[in-house]
Amino acid sequence: MSRLELRHFRYAVAVADTLHFGQAAQRLHMSQPPLSHQIRQLEEELGTPIFQRTKRHVQLTKAGEMFIQEARVVLAQAEHATKVAERIGEDEAGQLIVAIAGPPDTQFFIDVFRLFAKRHPQVRIALRSLSTTQQIDAIREGRIHAGFMGSTIDDPDLAIETAFDEPVAIALPLEHPLAKRRYVPLLALAHERHIMFARRLHPYVFDAVVGACREAGFTLNVVHEVDTVHMACALVAAGLGVCWVPSEIGERPTSAMHVRPVRPALPRVDSRLVLAFKRDLSCDLVKLFVAVVRDVKSMKVAKKPERVKAAPRSQAS
Repeated sequence: MSRLELRHFRYAVAVADTLHFGQAAQRLHMSQPPLSHQIRQLEEELGTPIFQRTKRHVQLTKAGEMFIQEARVVLAQAEHATKVAERIGEDEAGQLIVAIAGPPDTQFFIDVFRLFAKRHPQVRIALRSLSTTQQIDAIREGRIHAGFMGSTIDDPDLAIETAFDEPVAIALPLEHPLAKRRYVPLLALAHERHIMFARRLHPYVFDAVVGACREAGFTLNVVHEVDTVHMACALVAAGLGVCWVPSEIGERPTSAMHVRPVRPALPRVDSRLVLAFKRDLSCDLVKLFVAVVRDVKSMKVAKKPERVKAAPRSQAS
């Protein structure tokens, strides 16, 4: 069984770098005789010399050249493993991969990632843009740690943390006449061109919106279909129609559209954002992230003004 230790690799690399036992000993903060002894011990263990010595010169043998190449790799890996272990001990290691179904620049996401970065500055964050269905598969397969999605899921392996739950709003192009109103009357949307999510992605939400509009007395005129909120916002900004969106999108710092509440609000249709992750929380980073989401949610609720009661339909403005 090999008795080689990391120190043997460090000693050999130091001699190979300097090609001088005295200088290598100084770099290693040791005297020359013990260094020479350790190198001889290494060569005996390997069964071949790695240095060719004369009174004036030190050279690597062919075997020595190959050994030093591998020794550098071993030392680099050992150093990396040490740093990772140290950072794990501080709950500050690795990379947190989070997916978002929709625009990532709403105020809620900005607050979450700002607070997380403040608390855990050494954690690398990787963001992915994925639909709800894609996120569920990615979480199961371990390709992402957690995902923000717009609907509750029924999966025994996944847990959810509700970020917020509010009525949906309507997104309007900047020059749309209804954008001048504080609230948009529901019936005023009867003749608008609507942009909707593909039903296969969010069947419950799709059916609830269509059903609520039907109960209000009109059939939704869906002219464009999208896979994500981000795509929907792009089409609204381009003036291709209006779209039901999470009211949180209206808090984006910059936007090429207007988001207005609708009166009366759609029954049984809420703008819900949840964070999904594996129920068996083996990743400490996810625990830290969930804690931040909870804190931001609490701060959002604390500073949220009371909802203004809906005006009678004839007086909505």
